[in-house]
Amino acid sequence: MITANVFDIKRFSINDGDGIRTTIFLKGCPLACKWCQNPEGLIPEIRLWYARNICVSCKSCIVACEENALRWDDRGVAIDHASCTRCSECVVACPTGAIRFDAREMSVAEALEEIKKDRPFYGTDGGVTLSGGECMVSPAFSLGVLRGCRECGINAQIETSLYARPEIVDAFAETTDKIIADIKLIDPARHYLATGVDNALILSNIRRLAQQDTNLLIRVPLIPGFTDDEENMRGIAKFVSSLGRDIPVELLNFNPMCREKYESLRKTYQFDPDEREIPQQRVDALKQILTDCGLVAI
Repeated sequence: MITANVFDIKRFSINDGDGIRTTIFLKGCPLACKWCQNPEGLIPEIRLWYARNICVSCKSCIVACEENALRWDDRGVAIDHASCTRCSECVVACPTGAIRFDAREMSVAEALEEIKKDRPFYGTDGGVTLSGGECMVSPAFSLGVLRGCRECGINAQIETSLYARPEIVDAFAETTDKIIADIKLIDPARHYLATGVDNALILSNIRRLAQQDTNLLIRVPLIPGFTDDEENMRGIAKFVSSLGRDIPVELLNFNPMCREKYESLRKTYQFDPDEREIPQQRVDALKQILTDCGLVAI
């Protein structure tokens, strides 16, 4: 049975493709973006998750753990993931759900059942989007879901970094109705520093898709201090313009709402507490760079 670890199913989404969509978030990502909005999705394995904001400090989870994988400190419950066996005793003991697993293993059939529940809301434009993490990290599962959607007449799209082998990308291109692909940074050195990988494979895959009859949308996340400068936008505009076909480019504004996730993971968040979305005037100026190159900017 083909399965994958799903850390969220977001219903009635309007930001993950066309129309009203059900977005399935899969664990595992080859990139490690310093601004990642879903840091719980970076590691492919299912792990314990602690939500301090709903913890009542009863410490029932610590008492229940026979592996001594949990301890209490000034930030609440600390998890030793190396010692945790995922026996779920702590999850059962917690009265509020503050301790839980960060994902669940799902089969292709189970995922399709969840998707079909929302079918009445999709209308003519909506459908399902596979996201993450990175859906190409679990190709057998993702392709199975996409094929199942096609058989049912449900529009299926993916959000991806395109950091994958060309043959995997080709398989997805044949199976999905739209590929929403990120270009975060055009300079390879800057890309490596910000994401942990070079962007040569990503750009090569975009060129491959541009040469095919693939429904492709390029998305640029606008991250303060990382991707939102004019030099980067001019470089992206030049690259997309060189692809030889009309490919729209969407600018996705910074979302500062994931700080609590980093606190739960005990990781450092890159941005100040008062960091907000990039002002619309600045976004419009960056869009103008794209339109000046003859591109359709969304």
